[in-house]
Amino acid sequence: MKKFLSLIILIILAVAGFSFYEKKHPADNGKKFAFWTIQLKPVYEKEINSIIKNFEKKHPDYKVVWVDIPIAEAQKRTLASILSSTPPDLVNLNPDFSILLAQKNALEYFSENETQSYLPSLVNRLKYQGKIYALPFYATSSVTIYNKEIFDKCALDVPYTYDDLYKISPKIKTCANIPSFAININENDTLAKLLNKYNINSIQTQNQIQDSIHIYNMFNSMYKNNFLPKDVLTINHREVVEKYMSNQTSLIVAGSNFINMIKQNALDTYNKSALSYQLKGSNNSYDVALMNLIIPKKSKNKELAREFAFELTSKENQLKLAHLTNVLPVNKEALEDDYFKNCPDDLVEKSRCISAKQLSNLNTVNFSQNNKKALNEAINKTLEEILLNNSDVNKSVNNLSLELKRMQN
Repeated sequence: MKKFLSLIILIILAVAGFSFYEKKHPADNGKKFAFWTIQLKPVYEKEINSIIKNFEKKHPDYKVVWVDIPIAEAQKRTLASILSSTPPDLVNLNPDFSILLAQKNALEYFSENETQSYLPSLVNRLKYQGKIYALPFYATSSVTIYNKEIFDKCALDVPYTYDDLYKISPKIKTCANIPSFAININENDTLAKLLNKYNINSIQTQNQIQDSIHIYNMFNSMYKNNFLPKDVLTINHREVVEKYMSNQTSLIVAGSNFINMIKQNALDTYNKSALSYQLKGSNNSYDVALMNLIIPKKSKNKELAREFAFELTSKENQLKLAHLTNVLPVNKEALEDDYFKNCPDDLVEKSRCISAKQLSNLNTVNFSQNNKKALNEAINKTLEEILLNNSDVNKSVNNLSLELKRMQN
């Protein structure tokens, strides 16, 4: 009898426990489609939820699980997930990190036909060994923001190239007693991209070595003559903008999101400001910052991921994203919209048209995709040695050439 009662009690407890579990963890027999983005919810949540709702109507057996990751955690969390057995189906990343995954053979590829609706110059940035490893998602292209009052006072034209800037820097120093230019020159690939604008992508040929010596000499001279801030090697992009807001430099190159920052925090400086095209090098091309969409090779819903990616980058949805943020569409039809051709005089609005126009003339020169982090570190360290330790420029650049050769072979 005691055994029987004990059995009844165990059954009751088991049923109660299962019921409790069911309440906390209701059965979910539907299939899941996982979509990860980087910090898009603050501005784009309503629109993405609308895209998700329509997608789920087309695929009623699937539930879209959208995860929006803070930018500081993006690479760490994504890498761990993609290399696991259950990665997300579609992920928003940047090309630098995506290429590392492509090199690990961890991504699905896209065909040329699938990318016909995107700007070709952006698609070409997402190729590894001739294969397209990602779709463009959205882009930004910085503009030159300058203090018009200073340039008028000093009777100077706004520079279009870094060489132009170098030539007028002594006059700005004499006239306004401030550095002509603030830049985060030693951060990530800033200097590498600047070298690319002078058709430098290996520093192996004699021409590229001589052109690199010219660039390093130019920045060394600007630094030694106080045409650059003394903390140019350590400041980040936000601090560059803060220097401009506090009238510690005559111009900067920055994205339109920072124009809003100037307007909100330094209205007097904003009212004295004007815009020009991004500073160029000898090849007269512009830089772009790009975000893309990748499909992990281990995704369980690859075809759905393709469909969802194409929906996110349709003309209609690209225009919605652009209207809500300061980014540019990657869809060719969207870029033809009047929104990117007829901009009011307001600086934020005007920057949109300038940035969009720059997309038609993007720089195509790049250093090797392999060992990119180490390559950038070597390029930056060379400048650091020259500026801080007075290293001989010719010798330093030739040593850099040998180091890069070892890295790229």
